[in-house]
Amino acid sequence: MGLIRKTLSIGTLGTISFRSKKERLRRAERSQHDAETSLQDEHAARMAAETRNTRAEKRLKRASGQAALASQRLERSKRRSRRHRKGETGLDALASVEPIVRSGIESARSARTDAVERSRKAGRRARKTTKRTLRRAKVAASSAKDAAAPHAERLAARAGAAVEYLTLPDS
Repeated sequence: MGLIRKTLSIGTLGTISFRSKKERLRRAERSQHDAETSLQDEHAARMAAETRNTRAEKRLKRASGQAALASQRLERSKRRSRRHRKGETGLDALASVEPIVRSGIESARSARTDAVERSRKAGRRARKTTKRTLRRAKVAASSAKDAAAPHAERLAARAGAAVEYLTLPDS
């Protein structure tokens, strides 16, 4: 890349430019491209962070609302009579069991998808193993056939001789 230009630049102590216009332009374009890609990466990271932040804010708002509702229920249950408390305790028990049941359902669903994925992988592995075994069996069968061919020819010759012996008329 401009070996003569580089030599002249060193020989003239910088009077002639070390890099040509084309080379400077290529370097500038490359650095501009790198800057644009890093800006796009930063923008994507910022958008992802903002998305996570808004989701976290929504979860916080929902959780604080549920906590306020739970505290109101607690206050109401303290004020009511014992008979009403027993009925509400049953409702509270149902309300407390529902998230556990939902999490059990979700875990069962995730276990199902995991099992499906594992079975697909096992099927793929089994197909590969079957193909490999079939190829090896074909190679072994052809080599056994090649090895048995001389013996088969010899046995056929002996069988032919035996048939001739048996069919010869007695003299």
